[in-house]
Amino acid sequence: MIIRQSLRHTFSAVVVAAAASASAAENPMWRTALVWSCQYEMAIQCERSRDCAPVMVKGTIELDYGENRVVEETSTSHAIKRHYVQTIAGSPIASEVKVELINNQVLWLSPADDAGTFSDNWVGAILSPKAGVVIQDLRPVACKPVRRAARPN
Repeated sequence: MIIRQSLRHTFSAVVVAAAASASAAENPMWRTALVWSCQYEMAIQCERSRDCAPVMVKGTIELDYGENRVVEETSTSHAIKRHYVQTIAGSPIASEVKVELINNQVLWLSPADDAGTFSDNWVGAILSPKAGVVIQDLRPVACKPVRRAARPN
């Protein structure tokens, strides 16, 4: 009986602690939107037998937290493996969001205006490891929240 009550109290404490850390680690991008449109105008590609070089390539990706995916403009969808917020003491960047995709791409984002007073935009890069001649692709991105039109009643 005493062991059962002790286990119940321990389990309750763990559940409360887990819930508190989940809300404390909430993604700061969610305050503005769950869907983000990210534009890029160029990429830096690294090849096996050559140095890294910039290439002109334009595109859009959609970061959709609600559906747990990133969608390329070709409609190719990649599931989000995990995402989290990172802050580093003493850094001029208040916080950054790291989004890891199931295909090993990584999206790093930080707010253009951390207070959200002048901008809701987030800027960063998507890093894409590859197999083949091009072994790495880095695209600087600028992301803005997607505002969905309200549905008529």
